[in-house]
Amino acid sequence: MIIIGHKAIEFSAFKKIESIENIADTNANEIVWFQSNISNSYDIAKHCIANNIAYAIFVHSLTEVIIFANLGAKFIIIKEKNLVENAQKIANEYFFDSKILYVINDEGSIENMAILGIDGVIFNDILK
Repeated sequence: MIIIGHKAIEFSAFKKIESIENIADTNANEIVWFQSNISNSYDIAKHCIANNIAYAIFVHSLTEVIIFANLGAKFIIIKEKNLVENAQKIANEYFFDSKILYVINDEGSIENMAILGIDGVIFNDILK
C-alpha cells in the first residue's frame, strides 16, 4: 500500500498546477497534480505524457478515472469513499498502471483503506 504524506515515510512533493505553463515552476522531483474539472485538464495530461512528467489527477467520476488512466496518470486521487471503492475495482479488473489514492486527514483511515484493497492513501495536507 502506498502512503503519501505521512511524517514517517519519505515521499515526493506534490505541486498543484492549473495550466501547462505552471509546470515550468515545478522541480523535476515534484509530481504535478491538477483537478479533472478544469477546462484544459486533457491538454495538461497529454503534455505531461509527451514530456515524461509524472502527474496525478484529482477526479470526480468513474468516467474520469478511466479516461485519465488511459492518459497515463501516475496517481488518480479520489476523495469520495464510494467512488474510490468502485474505481479500485475497475483498476484491478483492467490492470491500470495508474494507482488509486484515497484522500485522508489522519492515519486512522489507513487501515480501513488497506482492508478495502485501495492502492494507497494521500494526506489532504499534501494537496494544498
